[in-house]
Amino acid sequence: MSVVLSINNLSKSYGSVKALNGVSFDVPQGSVFGILGPNGSGKTTLLGIVMDVLRANGGQFLWFGQPGTSPQLRQQIGSLLETPNFYSYLSGIANLRITQSISR
Repeated sequence: MSVVLSINNLSKSYGSVKALNGVSFDVPQGSVFGILGPNGSGKTTLLGIVMDVLRANGGQFLWFGQPGTSPQLRQQIGSLLETPNFYSYLSGIANLRITQSISR
């Protein structure tokens, strides 16, 4: 079975605080997985890194065998890591157009 996401020895520090320290795992194609842990354990940091929103201090990650920072790959993968903030005075389509213009 092919691997959709491969995370190899990822690390991330915020100053002297290690949010991630050598995290490694593979997600096989067709599987469902979850990331569990207490507040402050690095779950959102890990997702931020694999979605190319944050930069790791070390390690690597691959989506479908491609480097996770590949521009071509970025056009095919999306996420919503936190509660979205929209302009309440704009329509839904206007908010989407703003988001679209930022991602190009």
